[in-house]
Amino acid sequence: MERFGSLTGARVLGIAAIALMIVAAPRLASAQTPTPPAAQTPPPDPLKFATNAPTIIGWQVKADKTKDFEEFWVGLRALIAKSENAELRAFGETLTKMSRIDQPPFAVGENQAVIYLMHIDVASTAYSYRPDLILYTYLGAGVEGSKLTRAEADPLYKKLTDGFLGVNPIWRLIKIG
Repeated sequence: MERFGSLTGARVLGIAAIALMIVAAPRLASAQTPTPPAAQTPPPDPLKFATNAPTIIGWQVKADKTKDFEEFWVGLRALIAKSENAELRAFGETLTKMSRIDQPPFAVGENQAVIYLMHIDVASTAYSYRPDLILYTYLGAGVEGSKLTRAEADPLYKKLTDGFLGVNPIWRLIKIG
């Protein structure tokens, strides 16, 4: 009978050990498994405005690529004007006041640059002024069902990117008087 008692004790001990492993296993697993980092929020788009206040955007462009930069905006506005989306066409109207600052080119890194100013009387709160978003997202270049193909959009976008140095500054204006 002792032998039977010791087997029973062994069984009880075994069952207790298994129960302990079942209870402790999730805790051990969570202690050993690293927690994934929190999803990083992309930085806010500086060319997407929360208010429709008048705004001036400064575009830095390589001095030898000004013609391409100007052709990009003319082409982009023409594509927007052909859009069937009335809201997008209204947005396109905010892109029409562009001027180049009348000053000699200045050094930006190893490049000579000029500044273009886009004056927006009533800024869009629905659309970003980022040229890549306008061309590839809002106009849907290359997206199935879009009338604009990548073969048409990419050469136009290259005109911008070959001479683009940066966006700086962005001035939000306050009307007075």
